[in-house]
Amino acid sequence: MAIRHPNGRWTVERLPNGDWHPEEIKSAVRKRGSTLYDLSRDAGLPEHACRSALRGPNFEGEFAIAEFLSLSPREIWPSRFRSDGGRIPQVRHRTKARPTPSAGHRQNASAS
Repeated sequence: MAIRHPNGRWTVERLPNGDWHPEEIKSAVRKRGSTLYDLSRDAGLPEHACRSALRGPNFEGEFAIAEFLSLSPREIWPSRFRSDGGRIPQVRHRTKARPTPSAGHRQNASAS
């Protein structure tokens, strides 16, 4: 469970890559009196932005969570940053192109 010490430091369970466990992040946010939904809304982000940051890189969501916890995103998600402090670019994998629908499912180009 996320524990905040009087000096402002947190004691949390970390994943093997050094990141905070997602449940620790949610616990810390709840202990400070808010929810991920509220953080997203208050930051003017889509409601899922902070939840998405728990599962993968989401710059705005990460920043909203870190700012609320008075930390830097690098302290919560060190695996998402290079040793010089810069972010590791997010690699977006191409999704398979959807196959062309069969003739029975195509809409006519012109009405009959």
